Amino acid sequence: MLKRLSFHILFWTIIAGIHLSFVIRFLPVRTALLSTLTVLVFQALTFYVNIRILFPRFFSLSRAGRFFLISIVFVIAMTLAQILLEYFYLSRWMMGQGPPLQPKMIPMMFMRSVFWILFMDLTGTVFMMQDRMREQTEQTQKMAAEKLATELKLLKSQINPHFIFNALNNIYSLAYMKSEKAAESVLKLSGMLRYVIEDCEQEKVPLKSEIEYIQNFIAFQKMKSPEDQDITFDCSGADPNVLIAPMLFNPLIENSFKYSKIAESRKAFIRIGLRTDGDALVFVIRNSVPASARIHPGAGTGLKNVRQRLEIIYPGKHSLDIEDRETEFGIHLKLALQ
Repeated sequence: MLKRLSFHILFWTIIAGIHLSFVIRFLPVRTALLSTLTVLVFQALTFYVNIRILFPRFFSLSRAGRFFLISIVFVIAMTLAQILLEYFYLSRWMMGQGPPLQPKMIPMMFMRSVFWILFMDLTGTVFMMQDRMREQTEQTQKMAAEKLATELKLLKSQINPHFIFNALNNIYSLAYMKSEKAAESVLKLSGMLRYVIEDCEQEKVPLKSEIEYIQNFIAFQKMKSPEDQDITFDCSGADPNVLIAPMLFNPLIENSFKYSKIAESRKAFIRIGLRTDGDALVFVIRNSVPASARIHPGAGTGLKNVRQRLEIIYPGKHSLDIEDRETEFGIHLKLALQ
């Protein structure tokens, strides 16, 4: 508000200075000051009537012709009013100060007045159009931000129930087999749920929290089978303090466990790598794919989820490469952290 007020004061000071510097060469100081004040009043009246009444009430893109016609009539009316005041009032007042205004000076006065009145009217119109465009831009950005927030909430809601469903199935299997790992799995699940429910409410989380979640997730999955599983997770080259969007890698990791059939096949493997490379974060995951898992109903849902989140959170700041072979599937994801 203060910035806008300062702009208006500066604007009218400059306009007054321009007029005064011109007329003071031909008129006495008192007359020049009065002439400047009179002109300034009509110019300000034109400007503020336009931005406060005419533009808000009559301007629209669909009916621009109506606004143009009203503006022309308004400019002519203000010009005539200013000329009549200057000719009949100032002319008589100036008779004691110098030679009175002559009728032949009216055309020159008209040209000068119509120029400045029209200039002020157009300036007010441009000012209001810029103001309206700024408001529309802010409104569009606000709506886009709200849309993105809604989409992110929807995507997160797709992640959490899916994870809980899988986790409870795993615990049920361990409990059914009366495994001693059941109690440990409940403890790990508690830590994972705390991360999902509490930490994941934030837009960004430290990478160390995501790493801990992945480690717990892998340990949790290993509990499903008494056999050793060929799973590696290398995060030694990752900076644990960088901030990333939470649960971004989890759908990819879940898919690797699901489609590698690692709990069922001794030949199955999963390789997960996470490292920071300058201002980028690189996530690589590869897994074996048995022939029975090549076609599966619902395959690709997790990958689609990740693509959507990447487009929302890291637009133009990520690359996602997929390597799909007959017996192996790999994903290479790179995120720009700045």
